[in-house]
Amino acid sequence: MTQEAANHIHNVRLETPRLILREHALSDLAALHGILSDPAATWYIPDMYKADPSETEAYLHSVIRDAEAHMRLRYNLAVEARDSGELMGSVGLHVIDTAPDGAHYALGYFIRPDLWNRGCATEAARAALDFIFAANACRVSASCLAENLGSRRVLEKCGMRQEGLLKRHTWLGGSWKDCAVYALLRDEWVPFLRIGYKHG
Repeated sequence: MTQEAANHIHNVRLETPRLILREHALSDLAALHGILSDPAATWYIPDMYKADPSETEAYLHSVIRDAEAHMRLRYNLAVEARDSGELMGSVGLHVIDTAPDGAHYALGYFIRPDLWNRGCATEAARAALDFIFAANACRVSASCLAENLGSRRVLEKCGMRQEGLLKRHTWLGGSWKDCAVYALLRDEWVPFLRIGYKHG
């Protein structure tokens, strides 16, 4: 698929054994704010912390605008439970750079703390990687604080390899933290699911 075609993918819906990844909707506001207003959920992603519902609403509107953009560069997909429809978190893919043979994307995600250590983040991230490599990615990278062992396990279970360690990279909780950088190339990707998407 060409870069131009990939930029016109809309109405994304991915299904895994336990999850549905879909476009965010305004009806997600209350559940999304419940996650983003939780200091535990956003401890390692402080820029995502939203103290007031109006902040979450503004963020949600920006996500929806990104999804509706004619030239799409950001995918922020809601992660919901297949059995209950409950919002569990979100997974994002953002274009960093493009070339004729594909694009470089950054991967990010967050899951409700009560669902940690159940494999949900890994399942969501694997589905997102399947989607974007099948679309047009030639490289996907991700980073997390080195002390965030849970997130590092997610990336490693997805087949991503550590490319480096950025020393004293992020100021958090009153001290400088090291940041681990991971990546996966298209020719290293092993598909997790047979997934599909709709063109809007």
